[in-house]
Amino acid sequence: MKRQEVVIFARTYDSKNDEGKVVQVGEIHILSKKQALSNEDGVSNGHKIAQIEVPFDLAQKIIGQVPAVCEIEYEITVVNRALILLPRNVQVIKEIESLNILEETDYISTFGR
Repeated sequence: MKRQEVVIFARTYDSKNDEGKVVQVGEIHILSKKQALSNEDGVSNGHKIAQIEVPFDLAQKIIGQVPAVCEIEYEITVVNRALILLPRNVQVIKEIESLNILEETDYISTFGR
């Protein structure tokens, strides 16, 4: 299954596996679609962030290119009798330019008053 997702963070790090051996792993953070109204008062949850462990090489491949819209290919597997989506391939489709917060606040303070 393939989906387009907004990946806002990627990193690699060393971790210990079940046998205590140090292994290299990766992690990406995916931004969800904006959540609909969450209650009768009209309060919105905004966006959720999913933190996903991925193979080292997948995270390493996109570091320096995020935030970006990525096509992620998922493999469906069963873990402890639950269906789990595991990312197997991540391809950057379009990098997203970062906002310079200082420029934005300067503009708002100058023209927004």
